Amino acid sequence: MTHSDTGGYQAGLSIAEVQSRAANQPITKLSSNENPFGPSPAAVAAARDALENANIYPERTDAALCQKLAEFHGQGMQPEHFFSANSGVEVLSLIEDAVTEPGQRAIICPPCFGAYTSSLMKKGVLVDKVDLIGAGFDVDVDGILSAVTSDTRLVYLCNPNNPTGTYFGAEVLNAILDGLPDHVTLIYDEVYFQFATEFDLPDVLHHVRNNRNIVIVHSFSKAYGLAGMRVGYGIAPEQIAAKIRKHKRSFHLNTMGMTAAIAALDDAAHLVRTVTNNTTERARLSKALKSLGFEISKSQANFVMFRCPDGKDAKTLTNELVSHGVMVRPAFDLPNHIRATVGLPDDNTRLLDALASLQDKVNS
Repeated sequence: MTHSDTGGYQAGLSIAEVQSRAANQPITKLSSNENPFGPSPAAVAAARDALENANIYPERTDAALCQKLAEFHGQGMQPEHFFSANSGVEVLSLIEDAVTEPGQRAIICPPCFGAYTSSLMKKGVLVDKVDLIGAGFDVDVDGILSAVTSDTRLVYLCNPNNPTGTYFGAEVLNAILDGLPDHVTLIYDEVYFQFATEFDLPDVLHHVRNNRNIVIVHSFSKAYGLAGMRVGYGIAPEQIAAKIRKHKRSFHLNTMGMTAAIAALDDAAHLVRTVTNNTTERARLSKALKSLGFEISKSQANFVMFRCPDGKDAKTLTNELVSHGVMVRPAFDLPNHIRATVGLPDDNTRLLDALASLQDKVNS
């Protein structure tokens, strides 16, 4: 276990920020895990209709969205199990506000989403690190449980994990939940769950119904293509959700975002199209990266992580790819690994061609 009191999350660059470095070539953005198809047409239409009333304040609560989410998830879920926020990152922040105080502690499992540490540090919460282990980036169950102290309030797990794309099953989740004392809440970050098509993720709603100390984090930014709308939500036992809800602002979501999110849930065809492309292209991209000699992590997300060639770090390779008009990003906590979003077929081919070109330049 290591203790962290430095560092911070840095967001990925925008297309405009890298355009000049790409010699004004067309840009293929594979750096932010966005939906390559964009949002559902139904969500766009709903947001456009809502814009007609942009002069009117949104609903003070998110009751309509929570009702829709309860219906969508089913399995005995009630609106009281849900709360929404202005992005998945704000979901995390609301949980932290509800259960931590400055000087208390939280456990994260690097390599993991950089915003965990950044948000906690801003609130004066001390961060303990229990690294994922082995070539498969497995969760260190014993390490996590051993790291818990009387001051620990949160444990963060991401499944599938960002940036590795790796995943774990019900036995791991159950072992951690069963081993955590009552004063610790598990944040289960599941924003990429729709893309896990070759593996059954744990039934986390079961634990919510059983009133375990767990909060599930979801987002409309990835599979639903609403990253610009900034809508995320949490699922938790009613008493935990009620406690978290007290920390949100009035009018915390805008009308267009809420309306688009509700409409997106009804467009099953758009989600199927998104996941089908991702499943096919993730396999093709992974196979092609291996054939180019890259070491990859088995992913169940909408991105693939691969190790840079010997002697090259992620920042350097990222900059070299930008010169070919391709945007990827260095993986969190791993200076020699790249995380590349799975895009449309032409996008992925452009990434592969750029990598092959860079290899040819080295070998020539």
